[in-house]
Amino acid sequence: MPWMQGYPYYLIMGSVLSLYMGVSSCRHRNTPGRRYLWILMLLVSVIFAATAGEILSESFQAKLWWRNLQQPPLFLSTIFTYAFVKEYITRSSDGLNRRLALFCIPVALYVLLIFTDSWHHLMRTGVGMTTLAGVSGIEVHPTVLNMALIAYDQLFGVYAVFLLAVSLQSAPKYYFKWNLLMLLSLLVPIGSIFLLPLLKITLPGFIAFTYLPPVIVGYFSIFRNSELSLYPRAKKQIIENMKDGIVLTDRHNNIIDINEAGERMLSALAERTEKSWLGKNIFVLLERYGEVAVSYYRRTEGQFEVDVPGTDGACYGLSLIDTEAGHGAAAGMLIVFSDLSEKKRYERELLYQATVDDLTGLYNRRHFMRLIENYALQDEAGIALLLFDIDDFKLINDTYGHIAGDQALIDFSDKILRLYQNKGIAGRVGGEEFAVCFFADNEEAALKEAERFRSEMSRHTVRLDGGHRIRLTVSAGIAFTGDSGATFEALYREADEALYLSKTGGKNRVTLGRQPAPLEAGRL
Repeated sequence: MPWMQGYPYYLIMGSVLSLYMGVSSCRHRNTPGRRYLWILMLLVSVIFAATAGEILSESFQAKLWWRNLQQPPLFLSTIFTYAFVKEYITRSSDGLNRRLALFCIPVALYVLLIFTDSWHHLMRTGVGMTTLAGVSGIEVHPTVLNMALIAYDQLFGVYAVFLLAVSLQSAPKYYFKWNLLMLLSLLVPIGSIFLLPLLKITLPGFIAFTYLPPVIVGYFSIFRNSELSLYPRAKKQIIENMKDGIVLTDRHNNIIDINEAGERMLSALAERTEKSWLGKNIFVLLERYGEVAVSYYRRTEGQFEVDVPGTDGACYGLSLIDTEAGHGAAAGMLIVFSDLSEKKRYERELLYQATVDDLTGLYNRRHFMRLIENYALQDEAGIALLLFDIDDFKLINDTYGHIAGDQALIDFSDKILRLYQNKGIAGRVGGEEFAVCFFADNEEAALKEAERFRSEMSRHTVRLDGGHRIRLTVSAGIAFTGDSGATFEALYREADEALYLSKTGGKNRVTLGRQPAPLEAGRL
């Protein structure tokens, strides 16, 4: 066959082509899915070159030396095929280098035995020359040990095909056609393992040619295809530096990709620290958050807010995104975590400013009124509204200054909070006017509580800066109703009228107002 005369040069061309792809891809070696493919290309280049050397050599010893030189890259090529596929479909090489080192121990043993076989003959029962269509090369007869080590090596190639085939079930639509093409090309070298003995193909270098389809497909699909290569190339610059946590799970709910922020946020929510969450099941998070778990397992998209346990107000936003809409439980999910702590803190601050009096810490007038309007009557109990005013408060400002007046109001309000923290609602409804709403069994009990409060406050000493001590008295008006039909406006009006009577009747006293008349349309 005339074309066989140029066969060694075809091998050299294959070596140069593989070397070019490997070298040009080396600069991208630190991105997922590419770390081992460029090494595989270099190994194939060495196989081509060593095979060409075997054919072009004239002496038997030189041919045998080149034949032995082919064995390390031949064995390593299947292991690195497995490594490439494993990293490509999982987007992670965590722990893979350690496993590869262990897998290569039998390879090192094989290479050592091959190069020393002339002394012990453990690997070959015989070595000779063979010529096919004018191309001469080495013909070997392997031992059982040799065949066992070859079978061990070829298992990695078969497993790589299996992994790639399984990944097709959850591959996105655009990736599917390229992954399928890669699978078909990978079947060429793996399938030739079983077909060569049946077809009795003994042409030197044929195995090297079988590796060309997968490395070419891998090169153009992963290194040259802009859409497929965008993700690994931009991952460190975009995803890894995002403040949001990114977690990607597969259809078995295992984490197949996660950025640094995702690792940190997932550890905070799960209250456990992992060296890496990659490969872990997302169940450790879902078991803590039932509403999120229900949406996740149904593969429905949604947004949630979850409090971070063990922290003071930290909150994360959690978004569920279906990676393959319409695939149901067969698809994975993208989980995006956002730190909402600052937003929640700002919301709490706004709420505080809108509801609480800045100076005293009591509810402001507007919020107090809103709370009382929705204050429901308890069984067998009525509602009492106590309005009170600090007597002669203007004298404090005139005598000690407005700062001292503010101190007096703060101290006075602290006392109110301590007294009614668990049994009523307190608010500042004016400059030195305050109100407390509480439950009471009857009018007599309400008046007794109001009198107890007035007496308690008259004994309370307010400490001002500079060592001054003053005692404040209050004038109070109390209104009570046991009818749920009474309006808040009516209750407030009766308490205010009673307060006016206390202030004009000598101060430091409590006056009971009339029970407000119920209105059919009103509700307290």
